[in-house]
Amino acid sequence: MTQEIVQFDKWIWLPSDLLYEIGKHLQSPKDYVRFSATCKSWNMKLPKTPDHIRGPLLVLPFNHETYDIKEEKDFYLRMPEMQNNILLRGSCFGWLISIRIDGVIQMLNPFTNASYDLPPLSTIPSIVDYHPEFKDQEYTVFFYNYDGSTYNTLLNRSAVQKLRLKKIVTSSSPCENMLAFGIYGEFNRLAWCKFGDTKWTDFSIPGMHKIMLKDAIFDAGKVYALNLDAELYVFDVTTSIGGITKVVPKSKDLCDITTNIHSKYLVRNVESDLLMVLRFFNCHEVNGIDYPEVCYNTEKFEVYKLDKTANKWRNISSLGDYVIVVGFNSSLCTLPFSDGKGNWVRNCIYFSDHQIDSQFNEIVGGHDVGIFNLPYRTCYLNTLIVN
Repeated sequence: MTQEIVQFDKWIWLPSDLLYEIGKHLQSPKDYVRFSATCKSWNMKLPKTPDHIRGPLLVLPFNHETYDIKEEKDFYLRMPEMQNNILLRGSCFGWLISIRIDGVIQMLNPFTNASYDLPPLSTIPSIVDYHPEFKDQEYTVFFYNYDGSTYNTLLNRSAVQKLRLKKIVTSSSPCENMLAFGIYGEFNRLAWCKFGDTKWTDFSIPGMHKIMLKDAIFDAGKVYALNLDAELYVFDVTTSIGGITKVVPKSKDLCDITTNIHSKYLVRNVESDLLMVLRFFNCHEVNGIDYPEVCYNTEKFEVYKLDKTANKWRNISSLGDYVIVVGFNSSLCTLPFSDGKGNWVRNCIYFSDHQIDSQFNEIVGGHDVGIFNLPYRTCYLNTLIVN
């Protein structure tokens, strides 16, 4: 009996580097939390937010009970921090990125409850002033005209919270080397910040308001961004001023098919190729309170791979054994998911509804969630299979 107890106690003194290596083989957040909770010593030695557990966390709008969610392992997290006055605008490396009604932007790890504050909404470059005491006119915001001129207007905090910042992506979990960027404003400009910054920095490039970015990602230490016309840009965040270079120019072949596309995404696949994902919609009008609202459903997707030699996009018909996940999350290509019956759902695109303009009035929006089967060109709406 005594010998067994002494032998068991020795596990407490496992070297930190060995414990860390063991933890890196646990891909499930639940397994990792249980592993670190084995004893106080392990809990103190192991990182609370490991970078190797990247998700994905597919951010669903509104109530998940609306959807047919088939899970291999059922588990639910109670998150009192995520109340009705908090909106999600990102998911990266297992962290959720939220905007509170008071303008606080926060990264939250839902499994460890760790949190980190990014610069507040009031420091987005288009925000001139913030007066929380002025009810329904808390923000002074400047808007761009297409000719480059600007004008100021007063907006309430709800409108700014819901519409001003479209998406946030980080380069890693919170650490000294972390960078973050946000797509913001009516012309989808790009702002960025470093770990510890107190405000967002704009890419003050002439004509930037005409680019109209649709998505952006970190890749190999750079920020790549995709615009409305499927042009690809790389942003330099190593200087205080910043810089921008066009990598892929406008393509005549893509101009015709991108006219009716509402969403575009950038994804890095497992071979480190850049992919462009185009999302097509069926749209029709429904009766609104004051005027007709546009209702939408995803019809199909198309995927293109960057030809680095020719600097152009080339259509591909297969993702092989992998899947793509797009929405408010940082767009990613990952291993397939199980349907709980021993089948692995490959070569598909998982998508959630992130059309914030349509969701603003809460009349339509939040419903466009599902899976697109790339080989069969079939869209399964309101259905998800996750693990």
